[in-house]
Amino acid sequence: MRLEGIQTGDIVEVDHKGRRFHAVVTGPAPGGLALQPTDRRVNHYSCRSREVIGYWTRRGRPRRTSEPLRPSPRQLEMDLFRQDADATD
Repeated sequence: MRLEGIQTGDIVEVDHKGRRFHAVVTGPAPGGLALQPTDRRVNHYSCRSREVIGYWTRRGRPRRTSEPLRPSPRQLEMDLFRQDADATD
């Protein structure tokens, strides 16, 4: 896997000699990435690009604003109270 899009703080899944584990990327390392494993039983603190199986980007929390959310025009077009001609109460 190419490591160009992986940044510090991202979570990666690593397969090191058949053992899979998740880790947080702490920075670049010579030939790969420096890691902090999420499981304390894992003692691998770096990996090469071929050992990375997948990654998840850290996005952060959405910003809080004092403004109320505005509905999109398509949401306003929805007719939630549609009454069918066949329906009887």
